[in-house]
Amino acid sequence: MGSHQSAHMETDIWLTDPKIIHANGVFDLDPCAPAHRPWDMAKVHYCLPQNGLLLPWFGRVWLNPPYGNLIGRWMAKMALHGNGISLIFARTETSFFQNYVWPYASSILFIKGRLHFYTEEGIRAPANGGAPSILIAYGRENVESLGDSGIKGHHQLVNAARVIVVGISPTWKSVVSIVIDRLKGEAALQQVYDIAQLTAPDKCANNNHWKETIRRTLQEEFQRIAKGVYTHKRKPMIEQSSMF
Repeated sequence: MGSHQSAHMETDIWLTDPKIIHANGVFDLDPCAPAHRPWDMAKVHYCLPQNGLLLPWFGRVWLNPPYGNLIGRWMAKMALHGNGISLIFARTETSFFQNYVWPYASSILFIKGRLHFYTEEGIRAPANGGAPSILIAYGRENVESLGDSGIKGHHQLVNAARVIVVGISPTWKSVVSIVIDRLKGEAALQQVYDIAQLTAPDKCANNNHWKETIRRTLQEEFQRIAKGVYTHKRKPMIEQSSMF
């Protein structure tokens, strides 16, 4: 339950290089940490016999899930939590990646080369993990953390980043504005519906008439530039008088 399963090794308890974790700052929770570890990954750790899939997640999460049949459940919970960084193999063809990474991630760092993991005793494995690894950011703070981490690789922003607002729920105008920004300044109505469900799923789920609300918000707060297509309202020009 502690970490990745390497393609070259028999155990699934492998720890992340602490340099990778420390480069991304302090985490509040590691929900699937090994009980015996030479270093901490976060302030709080869930370890067997605790089940991190059932316990509540909070704050900024570090997730290096066990690579096995349950990885989809771990990534689904991370996507719903929306605040943290996950380390997994770059297996973009898998169903869990298609369902829980692309639609929900804020950015992905494709790490250069292959990582070496560590045993519970803190010993570096002689062989690398057997596959390329990625770091996935959920939430703006974690995008910035990856960007500033100094870890070598390619950092790619993902358009469908979730709306993370601490303490308050974002307004519908804010949600629609973020969607239009993600689509480079203009969006069709159906695009706004689709991405709003990804960026603010809780807000949509709690409003049985969310589509009507979005449509009204577009009509009242944004500018229609074509049938069913909207952009930000242009600010009125201030006329300046000239003296001759």
